[in-house]
Amino acid sequence: MDRKIVAFCLIASLFVVSGCASVQIAPRESLNNQKLTSGPEQNIAHINAQNWGLYCFSIPLLTGDTEKKDTIAVMKDTVNVKSVADLATRKSRELGATKSLDMVSSTNSVWIMPLFVIFYRSVEVSTNAVQ
Repeated sequence: MDRKIVAFCLIASLFVVSGCASVQIAPRESLNNQKLTSGPEQNIAHINAQNWGLYCFSIPLLTGDTEKKDTIAVMKDTVNVKSVADLATRKSRELGATKSLDMVSSTNSVWIMPLFVIFYRSVEVSTNAVQ
């Protein structure tokens, strides 16, 4: 009985801290009339896209789905710069931008469950959307 409770708690905690993909936008109005580029382009927004998930070694367990909003991807490697850059530039295009400038990214991995060799992995991409 105790093993079943421990297994249930472990599985439930994995779903509680499962992956998530999100996009935050600072629209043109919140930029205090400052240009995002030195060229003739017009500001659209500053975009920050993030994704994170749980991995066992390098095998994805639960990650944020970068293709479908507010969903979890199971056994799909979406916590990487390629997927998150795609998410950010897709949002940029949706807002009417023709260019995404000054893109930067960062990645992070943290060992959260040494006994089961589970890692929390995250990727963040920021870019300036201009037209």
